[in-house]
Amino acid sequence: MDPATLEYLIVREIRKAREISRKDLAELLDIAKSTAGRRIDSMIERGIVTEIGIENRKEVGRPRRFLALRGDFGGFIGLDFDARNLFAVFIDFAQTTIEQRKIRLSAKPTAEEVLTHFRSLIREFTANRDGLPIRGIGIGVPGHLHREARTGLHYEFIDDWKDVDLLKELDLTPDLLQIENNTRAIALGEYWLGPHSAAKHLVCISVRTGISSAVIANGEIVSGRNEKAGEIRGWMVPTGDRETPSSHCIEKVGTIRAVTNGSGITDESWQEFLKSCREGDAEALNLLTKLAGMHGDIAARFVQLLDPEVIFFSGPFTELDDIYLDRVREATTTALTGHYFETPPIRRVSLGEFAGAQGAAALAASESRQL
Repeated sequence: MDPATLEYLIVREIRKAREISRKDLAELLDIAKSTAGRRIDSMIERGIVTEIGIENRKEVGRPRRFLALRGDFGGFIGLDFDARNLFAVFIDFAQTTIEQRKIRLSAKPTAEEVLTHFRSLIREFTANRDGLPIRGIGIGVPGHLHREARTGLHYEFIDDWKDVDLLKELDLTPDLLQIENNTRAIALGEYWLGPHSAAKHLVCISVRTGISSAVIANGEIVSGRNEKAGEIRGWMVPTGDRETPSSHCIEKVGTIRAVTNGSGITDESWQEFLKSCREGDAEALNLLTKLAGMHGDIAARFVQLLDPEVIFFSGPFTELDDIYLDRVREATTTALTGHYFETPPIRRVSLGEFAGAQGAAALAASESRQL
């Protein structure tokens, strides 16, 4: 294995681990302890890695010295957007958040509006006060994309978001820019940075203007043959009752647009809905229960298909925390009644509304070879 590849793999393992030593790295990467030691010593000298302490142990033998990445070696930019908001984070090499930003998009955003914000944020973060060199940029792109070409192919809720060449538009190189579907970016954020980072089987369901999902199986993100894995917008969900059973497409009846019967939703109308739910308004809670029932039905299908360790929900509904999530859990459990499965933990994304941007930055960090 050449030194550059070995260093890339070492950084990835340290980035994922809570505690890791030279010996651990040698075992994980199936290399000699002497090889791991020499390479780590070189990376310490160059300011990439540092030693952070010695294991507390009573057993006989030399204690392990734990390793960590040095934050001042560089920084990563993460960007994420949908039809309503754009999120941006700047993290250092050790994945500590330095700055984050939320920008409200116009009522009918255009591709150029999004790109203009991207250019401005990249310039601003590049000129950071700590002088950290940018080691990578990640973007969570909604809708369909071509990851290798760094191109956003189509996103229904921004009319002219079609075949957007992000390398060209942002004047970046393939070694610096990584892109991923924004829901998969959220899942990657939880995998790399969240409290369930030890989980190798997880599902993320994002309910915003649209609805989509992401799956990590055996520690790997599932993209699919055409990078469309997780496009559940056309899944049918029950909307009637026993007397008048019916079903509709989840994206038509189960997203935030359902709060306003399909019309555009403003910050004011959304906050009013949240306020009504928190105050126990019967009409608002009945609607929330109906929508959470649809989301629980979706979650139950993933449980039966993938048997995940945890399911994360992201998007504006999670602002209600357990008022919403308890309804989703109940609906999931009901849908699984009589099957082989128990309901796994169903949680709000731990990284909040910046989860997609954090995941995009983590993607850039995990793929970076800028050493």
